[in-house]
Amino acid sequence: MKYDDASWHYGADHFPKDQPEEHGATHIGLFLKWCFVKGWAGQLHTEGEPEAVVEVVNGTRSGTKFLLEFCDGKFTNEDLTPEGNAFAEQYYGENGLYLEDYISHFGSYEYRSPESAHDFLQFSTILEERMRSNVLTKSQVRPWWKFW
Repeated sequence: MKYDDASWHYGADHFPKDQPEEHGATHIGLFLKWCFVKGWAGQLHTEGEPEAVVEVVNGTRSGTKFLLEFCDGKFTNEDLTPEGNAFAEQYYGENGLYLEDYISHFGSYEYRSPESAHDFLQFSTILEERMRSNVLTKSQVRPWWKFW
């Protein structure tokens, strides 16, 4: 399952022409880093490039750089553990609140700033609070005639 792809962003008409393609992957890389810090790096990476995973966790390699180098810019279920996927499927998935949370807190950075310009502690706090609240998806709007 593919959650996101940097090319969907840097290839979009609204992506700023004066920005590097890497900035289209920043919001994905931040989420990937947070998941790796949580211990949710998938077996593909823990066995394939364990040193790079450690570098992401300790902050010497950005999640964005990892995403572009080892994932071809694509964020998929292979990148995470089952626990990480359970969270990502809801929060990052089609009906998830991740992009809304990112934009509400870092909207001025969207497509304009590298990962290093983001406050990762603040970012982590936002995601931790969202995880604790267990409100991960947009409410489903029911037709007025359905009461159940």
